[in-house]
Amino acid sequence: MADTARIIVRIGRDGTISAETKGMHGQRCLDSIEVLEDLLEAETVSSAFTNEYYTATESQEDELGDELEQR
Repeated sequence: MADTARIIVRIGRDGTISAETKGMHGQRCLDSIEVLEDLLEAETVSSAFTNEYYTATESQEDELGDELEQR
């Protein structure tokens, strides 16, 4: 069973916002953070990749292969 893609957003008492992606792999998590920045009119101050970032899904591997073949 595949993980459900979600974004966990936390707002601190001081107004700081932190977000964490779950069930997203590769570039998809970065795209989601960019959308959050736009919605919240915020800027990422620091970030770190989780293990999920480095785990490509089968469809992402296929897309990468297609992209490499086109080059």
